[in-house]
Amino acid sequence: PDFTYGVNLNVAYKGFDVSAFIQGVQGNDLYNYDKIYTDMPSFSNTNRSVRVLDSWRPDNLDATIPRLSFAVPNNETQANSFFVEDGSFARLKNLQIGYSLSDNVVDRLGLSTLRFFLQGANLFTLTGYDGMDPELGPRDNGSDNLTIGVDDNQYPIAAIYTFGVNLKF
Repeated sequence: PDFTYGVNLNVAYKGFDVSAFIQGVQGNDLYNYDKIYTDMPSFSNTNRSVRVLDSWRPDNLDATIPRLSFAVPNNETQANSFFVEDGSFARLKNLQIGYSLSDNVVDRLGLSTLRFFLQGANLFTLTGYDGMDPELGPRDNGSDNLTIGVDDNQYPIAAIYTFGVNLKF
């Protein structure tokens, strides 16, 4: 990538607190090999992406996808620039909203701190990438440095929601 970035934000007012972490990548090219399954005729009688509606045909010369057929007559599935996409993104990696009870209430309960919070991880991603997730994680299939940036059937990063209580005696 051209650069990676992260921003931490923390705000507190009275008993409420909010913290957020935004992380992103700019200028990263990814090889979206999943398009071989969604946009190409590699597997007959399977579902396709709606992107195939803009495939090449004589009346659609400015198409974004090569000509489609039930075969691959022109080696469309071989490595080419059609599979390369901008993988830039910004993701809300973490958001936490909390509320701490006042000292008067906490003292009556025999505690020194009582805080409730709601937290979410990987809540949303801003990107123009057509694949499932532009933040490609490590692969399980014995990949090496030559396959970094290749999106080939990787699961997207999961969103996680947590509710918690912080107690201090």
